[in-house]
Amino acid sequence: MPTALLSILIASSTMLALNAPPIAEPDDDGSELAAGVPGSFESPRELLLALATKDAQTTSLTGDVRYTIIKALENDRQMRTGQLAIKNSDNEDSTQSRKYAVRFETREIGQRREKIDEHYVFDGRWFVERLPGEKQFNKRELVPEGETLDPMELMRDAPFWVSLGRDQDRLLESYDAQLRPTDDGLIDNPNFPELKWIAQLPHVVGTTQLMLTPKPGSGFEDDWEWVRIWTNPETLLPTLYIKADWTGDLQIVELFKARTNEEIPASVFDTTTPDARSGWRVQISNWRSDNPTDAANP
Repeated sequence: MPTALLSILIASSTMLALNAPPIAEPDDDGSELAAGVPGSFESPRELLLALATKDAQTTSLTGDVRYTIIKALENDRQMRTGQLAIKNSDNEDSTQSRKYAVRFETREIGQRREKIDEHYVFDGRWFVERLPGEKQFNKRELVPEGETLDPMELMRDAPFWVSLGRDQDRLLESYDAQLRPTDDGLIDNPNFPELKWIAQLPHVVGTTQLMLTPKPGSGFEDDWEWVRIWTNPETLLPTLYIKADWTGDLQIVELFKARTNEEIPASVFDTTTPDARSGWRVQISNWRSDNPTDAANP
């Protein structure tokens, strides 16, 4: 679960983090433009460039998030709702890092709905899972000190599409990119009929859809079948993300009431380890460590 939740944080900012150097003219990258695509984008590269421009103007993103897992073989669906916060330090100083935090407050399994309190934070180096009700604190060092996260490398381990990094060419070399109509893949999808309800949601209607499929020989084709990302063509903010595994499982992230460039308290991204006398159970995994160990403040 910790790795999954990290990818939720980063997946929710995917559309906000498509940085790339300016490109004068879109070239032939093998992608397609589907008829009826909302917005004025004529190619995936043009959309990526617009998103890069938006990202350069954004220091923070906050909003409500809904995260759904659908397991096809088990006929099981789980849904969590909460709040998302992202801080883009790249546009404030020279640290070149992004911080992510999500706090889930409700969980639905089948017809059962319950209140929960789950905190997940990535501060650019450490990923923390904090469960106050259980007084459990898990901390993993995902990036060695002095280095920054490479989202394209993390993608193999994370069960969600993560931030696409800072190089459009690198992305388009490994993935087929297509602009698709808003409801493509949602309506009358024989493999995923449960997606029909999503197409009618207010935050999805009229959005621009980008579909990414790993290219044969890229080395990524065994990771997942496809990912579809929807963004508001006017605000250029993310609204919906769906990833399909080869198993038939789906992972869905929705973002509501998104706001940008608001001050976020530093405590939201706090990854400080609880004091040993606090009564919390603490597990810390250092960089490339396979065996978590009980530890005091690192």
